[in-house]
Amino acid sequence: MAKQQVVNSLAEKVGRVIQDNTRLRKECADLVGERDKLRSDNRALQQQVGELQQRISLLELGEGFGGTQDEAAKKRAKAQINRLMREIDRCIALVNK
Repeated sequence: MAKQQVVNSLAEKVGRVIQDNTRLRKECADLVGERDKLRSDNRALQQQVGELQQRISLLELGEGFGGTQDEAAKKRAKAQINRLMREIDRCIALVNK
């Protein structure tokens, strides 16, 4: 009789472990899906930020050339032009090699 109780107890515990395992596998799959979606959203947002930063840079450059009286805008435009010139020079140097 005692052996039967032990077997029943073990069967119950094994059943609970199997249920927990199934539940945890499903939860893990859900979390992996959520993680992948968040990564995709993050990449899209990072790309959007990069595009917006380029637009800001172009607008600041345009302000510098627009005849504005703002000295800071003129300095930013000049710095942008200098940065572009250095990049062009590097490209030319690489082509010549």
